[in-house]
Amino acid sequence: MEYLNKLVSICNAFKEGNFEIEEFQSRVSTSQIPDEASREFVAELMKFDNEIEKIIFCTGALAGRKDVNEAVDKLIHATVTELERLKQYSPYKLR
Repeated sequence: MEYLNKLVSICNAFKEGNFEIEEFQSRVSTSQIPDEASREFVAELMKFDNEIEKIIFCTGALAGRKDVNEAVDKLIHATVTELERLKQYSPYKLR
């Protein structure tokens, strides 16, 4: 769960203006994701990366800042949801 908390920290640091879109994308795409992450969360990460690529190459980094912030909010929400799911996760849960 530490890795997911770090991902939220990266998102918040970007929203505070600590780095540009390209560096932010690099940090997110190189973040470690736990093996226990759900398929849905991994799909959200891929969707996020695609949105950022589209903004960088089609809209432009400065003009797309609002769109990036919306994508960041979605990623934060997905990450927090995944953190909550993992709190209840047990790979060896007995039935």
